[in-house]
Amino acid sequence: MRAALFNGNDLSVVNRPLRAIAVDEVLIKVAACGVCGTDIKIVAGHSAATPPVVLGHEFCGTILQVGKNVRNLSEDDFVAVDPNIFCGQCRFCRKGKINLCENLAALGVDIDGGFAEYCIVPAGRCYRIPAVVNPYHAALLEPLSCALYGFQKAEVKPGDAIVIVGGGMIGLLMLKLCRMSPAKHIIVVEPDEKRHRLLKKSGADRVINPQKDNVENEIIDITRGGAEIVIECVGSAAAVRQSYNYVKRGGRLVIFGVSPADQTWNVAPYDIFRKDLTITASFLNPFTFQTAVGLLTNGKIDFGDVEIKAFPLDEIQEAFNNQIQRRSLKTVIDLRL
Repeated sequence: MRAALFNGNDLSVVNRPLRAIAVDEVLIKVAACGVCGTDIKIVAGHSAATPPVVLGHEFCGTILQVGKNVRNLSEDDFVAVDPNIFCGQCRFCRKGKINLCENLAALGVDIDGGFAEYCIVPAGRCYRIPAVVNPYHAALLEPLSCALYGFQKAEVKPGDAIVIVGGGMIGLLMLKLCRMSPAKHIIVVEPDEKRHRLLKKSGADRVINPQKDNVENEIIDITRGGAEIVIECVGSAAAVRQSYNYVKRGGRLVIFGVSPADQTWNVAPYDIFRKDLTITASFLNPFTFQTAVGLLTNGKIDFGDVEIKAFPLDEIQEAFNNQIQRRSLKTVIDLRL
């Protein structure tokens, strides 16, 4: 089969053999696979992987074959895939904290993933969805499920003011989720003014350009002292530091963005103590994928307004460049092209 293989140094499209499936696995003909910032960081050497490996962890497709012990799935089912595979036996799994599994592995990172014509997936990681769902939208279920966990960690209460720092794809997903909450104000901080119209259409009460406006003063003015909840969706220590300054006394900072491992952020512990702040993070998507499926298939979350650009597998380098250069909000590899 044709697949985009990361060899530890670079990514190239190769012919890769396909093994036989195990009794608890299914073989999927991939329809679409999203290009994630994690994919880009892996190729750039800024995020860990287990090469040689086929990248791609945001994907969907049609089941072609099921293992003999699989009972809840059938051939021709259209499914979205949760790529995170947990052991179920370690101390964290036994406490229900599967995202912290000591033996965690991920399709598209440690095990061959969705940038390929076919992918072998544990049956338990597949979620059946209606065949009428746009494959590009189905590929967004993985990032939606991650955003949903971050939203849960925010613990939004009626009347809260929320600031989302970063209006890219993740920031937009977070905005769509927050819009369903009883929040009083939702403010998005985003420098790319080409994205402002979509952010406002998706429910932002205010979009602030940090390159033109004094963000902290505007937030303090709008919220009367700062936001109860600030969700950082950029992925840098600088963004976390800025986000911290937007939180009201007694408020909550959710660090969602994936900052480079070598970046640090200095903060005075007394300041956290005196302001009675809660600082939390959001890692992966424990038990949120089925909820994400329901939000999409029941029309509570709509991706029809998201600018998605598709590329065939053989143009995966151009697809990566498209995402890096922010030429569209989301980039997908369409395995049907």
